[in-house]
Amino acid sequence: MNLLSDTLGINEWLAILRIGIGLWWLKSVFHKNIRNFLAGGIVTWTVGLAEAHPWTFYGNSIKSFVTRGARWFPALSLLGELAVGIGLTFGLFTPLSALVGIFLNINYIALAGVKLTDPDVNPGFRVEQGQNWNMIVGEVVIFATGAGAVWSIDRLLGIF
Repeated sequence: MNLLSDTLGINEWLAILRIGIGLWWLKSVFHKNIRNFLAGGIVTWTVGLAEAHPWTFYGNSIKSFVTRGARWFPALSLLGELAVGIGLTFGLFTPLSALVGIFLNINYIALAGVKLTDPDVNPGFRVEQGQNWNMIVGEVVIFATGAGAVWSIDRLLGIF
């Protein structure tokens, strides 16, 4: 007799996974110096990554996109992370939240999770890989299993 498996079913464990990954996204938002982030710190960092990216075409594309959107890119990035965090933590539009999370994680891996031509720009690139790959695995499970069916706003709204 296992107390945990007898007390919680698979749907509850999936909800715990969903909530845990949602809280990780919220931590990602709130560990930032938000004032600096919104003032362009993320633009400077992203452009630095793009300039040192080993795939020139990709780096130039990201640099162009971010510099053209320098006024709105920081807010969009922050709001995206916040929306995924809230969506997964509270089970609000869970499948969409998981898909947006996957999209963001893939982009973070593609930009910051590669060995740059100047490793000093992001010496922790391997950490970016591990964190983001683990989040993607969880988000795929959340998306594929309907992890918003328990302990969620989706359930209250009758989505599940």
